[in-house]
Amino acid sequence: MKVAVYNGIKNITIESREKPVVGPDDFILKVKAAALCGSDLRTYLHGHPKITPPQVLGHEFAGVVDSVGKNIKGVKVGDRVAVHPGIPCGHCYYCDRGEQNMCESRKQIGIHYQGGFGEYVLIPGKTLEVGTVVKIPEDCSYEVAALGDPLVSAMNGQEVVGTKMGDIVLILGSGPIGIFHAMLSKLRGAQDVILANPSPGRLQYAKEHNIADHYYCINEGTDFRGYIDSLTDGRGADVVIVANTSVKSACQAVELVAKNGRVLLFAGFPKEAPQLGLDGNLIHYKQIRVMGSLGSTPRQYQMAEKLLFSKRIDGELLITHRIPLEKINEGFQLMIDGKSLKVIINKFD
Repeated sequence: MKVAVYNGIKNITIESREKPVVGPDDFILKVKAAALCGSDLRTYLHGHPKITPPQVLGHEFAGVVDSVGKNIKGVKVGDRVAVHPGIPCGHCYYCDRGEQNMCESRKQIGIHYQGGFGEYVLIPGKTLEVGTVVKIPEDCSYEVAALGDPLVSAMNGQEVVGTKMGDIVLILGSGPIGIFHAMLSKLRGAQDVILANPSPGRLQYAKEHNIADHYYCINEGTDFRGYIDSLTDGRGADVVIVANTSVKSACQAVELVAKNGRVLLFAGFPKEAPQLGLDGNLIHYKQIRVMGSLGSTPRQYQMAEKLLFSKRIDGELLITHRIPLEKINEGFQLMIDGKSLKVIINKFD
């Protein structure tokens, strides 16, 4: 079978490997669609402390069950399924509380196990036990089903920050995660959703597809504060979501949020400079709640896939490019150049 092997920074090669052999407690998925993720890109550009090359990356994928081990129950050959990459232990302090995203020994496909950038991927049966395998209805494409992981990460963030009916929501970043946050904010009843980004390309795409209510290109010299004030009677946004890794955006969020507002730091920050330098007095005197979010739970993942299946969240809108596996490096370049939202690998042989 063909796989895309990560050999180190900016070094991914297409190689032939033996098809994995199913064990008694595993099943094998024939991958039909795999999406390139921002975290894959970070690994490609900078490496990953938990990944030792050579490794097959890819954690947003869907496919058809090719074979099952003798102890596997819950899926059979021919089932169309999406699999969340996170595999919690199911019995630690956090798992017992339903907070599996905080699991003390959580494993991940694409890090601890070979990932989905290949024709076949071996799936541990533990995924069925903890509820991270979802069957795909016939009227949903594999490509859309593969987007359950980024959607559910945004969904967890929405639950953490508590977006509610009537809120004015400002989202800093109009990449796939920012767009998912905009869609979810509308679904949760936000009065207005403002999407802001430093480059106009993705904003224009979002505007053409009616993703938000207002769009703002953040450029040096523009009056961002004045723009937000004009939409909020000078109060600021009720919720500000930082859907990017910029320290500057985190500081802007505290400045642009309303009194009693909520700020969500969705993404991690550069490991060499994670200190944010937020204005503590603004947080104190405006009674701002600043929160982080990480990953998701199996409960949330199942809900996210149902939103995609029902088209209440239109995943197709985020897919801008489809490529064969052999062009994976070109796919990463599209992401680097800011010319894509979701790049999907849909041909593996």
